[in-house]
Amino acid sequence: MINFGRTNTDRLALWWRNIDKLLFISIILLMFLGIFFAYTSTSNIASERIYKTDHFLIIKHIFFALISFLILSSLSLLDAKQIEKYCILGFIITAFLLLLVLIFGVEVKGSKRWINLIFFRFQPVEVYKPFFVLLCSLIISNSQIGDLKLRIFYSFCVLFFSLLLLLNQPDVGQSLLIFSVWLILIFVSGISIALLISLGLAIFVGISSTLLLFNERFSYIFRRLKTFIDPSKGDNLQTQKALESIKQGGFTGRGIGEGVLKERVPEAHTDFVLAVIGEEFGILMILIIFLTMTFIFLRVFTQFSMENNSFRKLVLVGLSCLVYLQSIINLGVTLNILPNKGMTFPFISYGGSSMIGCAIIFGILLCFTKRKLS
Repeated sequence: MINFGRTNTDRLALWWRNIDKLLFISIILLMFLGIFFAYTSTSNIASERIYKTDHFLIIKHIFFALISFLILSSLSLLDAKQIEKYCILGFIITAFLLLLVLIFGVEVKGSKRWINLIFFRFQPVEVYKPFFVLLCSLIISNSQIGDLKLRIFYSFCVLFFSLLLLLNQPDVGQSLLIFSVWLILIFVSGISIALLISLGLAIFVGISSTLLLFNERFSYIFRRLKTFIDPSKGDNLQTQKALESIKQGGFTGRGIGEGVLKERVPEAHTDFVLAVIGEEFGILMILIIFLTMTFIFLRVFTQFSMENNSFRKLVLVGLSCLVYLQSIINLGVTLNILPNKGMTFPFISYGGSSMIGCAIIFGILLCFTKRKLS
C-alpha cells in the first residue's frame, strides 16, 4: 500500500534540515513579539472607538499573523528556481493592484494608497516592494539581455514606472525607500561609483523637482519637513508624545498596561508602536527588537557573501536592505531623527498589508538561504 503522507513528511524533514534555523527562529520571534505588542498597543479603547467591539484589533492582527506564517512557510518550502520562474508574474499582479489604487483607491488624509476590501483596507505597495526587488534583480543579473549598462537602464524603467505610480498616490516615503534599494542593487551589480553617484543625483533631483512643481499635491510633505525642522511651525503632537512616552518609560518601562500613549495618539499601534513599547517595557525592549532585526540582516548578509548565483545574490541584499531600511526609518521617526513618513516596523507594527508584505520578503529570504544540496 502506498503511503501518501510520507512524501510530505520527508519534504518537511528535508526543509528543516536545510533551512537556516537561526534565521527562521529570529523571524518567528519577531512575529510573536508583534502579536504580543499588538495586544498591548491596541487597547480596548482603540477597538471600541473604531469597531465598537473589545479586542477586535488584536483578533484581526492574529488572523493576519496566521496568514503571514502560512505565506512565509510556503515560500520557504519552494525551490529558489521556482521563485525566479514566477517573479515576473508576481510583479505583474502586484503592479496591477497598484494601478487599481489610482482608480478605486480610498483617500485618507489626502493620500490614495488603499483599496477597500470586505474585512480591511489593503495597501498594495506592501506586496509590490518584494516583487520590485525580484524583477530588478532578475534584469540586472541576466547577461543575455545585454551589457551591464543596458540592464541597469531596463531596471531603471521598472523604477521609473514604480515611482510614477507611488508619487501619484502620493507616497514619497515608499518612493524613496524603493529608490534607495534600487541604488543598492546597482551598486552591488558592479557599476562604477561615478555612474552610481550620477544616477542617484539625477533621480533625486527629478523627485525633488516633481515635489516642487506640484507643491500643492505634495503639500503634506512640506508641512512635515517644516514641522521637523521647526516644531513650532506645525503640529508635532505625535512625535512629541512619542518621545515623552519613551522618556517616561526609561530603561525598563512603566509596566504592561500602564502606558497612555496608545490612548492619546490615534496611530500609535502602527507608526509609533516602538514608542508604546518603550513606554511600557522600556528602552531595553526597543533595543532587543532592533538587535533582532539587525541579527536577521547580518545573517542574510553572511549568506549573500557566500552566494555565487548573481540573481540570488542581488535578491538577498535587496530584500534584506529593504526591511532593514524600513526598520531604521520607523525607529528614526519615533526618535524624531527623521520626519514622519508613516512607515511601519516589520512584523511589530499593526497592519495586515504590512505583515503579508513582510511574510513574502522573509519567506523568500528563508528559501534563498537554505543549505544547498550536494
